[in-house]
Amino acid sequence: MSQTPMEDHYARAAMRHHDDAAYLHDDGRLPNADHHFGFAVECALKSLLLRYTQVSMDPTKQGGLPSKKPWALGATGKPQYFGHLPDLWADVALVLHGRGGSILSGVIAASAPFDTWSVEDRYRDGAAVTETEVRSRRAAAQQILSLHQQALIAGVLT
Repeated sequence: MSQTPMEDHYARAAMRHHDDAAYLHDDGRLPNADHHFGFAVECALKSLLLRYTQVSMDPTKQGGLPSKKPWALGATGKPQYFGHLPDLWADVALVLHGRGGSILSGVIAASAPFDTWSVEDRYRDGAAVTETEVRSRRAAAQQILSLHQQALIAGVLT
């Protein structure tokens, strides 16, 4: 098994999905571009959560296997898992607080470009995906990935 921390896997996956999405978008392949922009944001957000919050990939039970999804203890004392968009978009806002997450919190609160995005769209024909939607999600992905890069360089989430 790889010794690379999951936050690094998520960071690399974010860039890979973004590059593929941009290529597909530029080629007019909107449904797949849209899907990859969503995965790029999802991976970047999970990388940020693992690096700069109390979110973990540790086992949820003592002696158990590592978690398959990032998680943190919820208000009830039970694990709250961080899965796919659009839920992840709202969940991130719940764990960010203080100066450390102010810019990312602002981006999350200012818009919701992934409200209608669904991982399940991979099974659909893509006919409902519009250029306007993909353009909006591309801009959001670029903004999140830019914040992710700044955090990696600065060592803090600003």
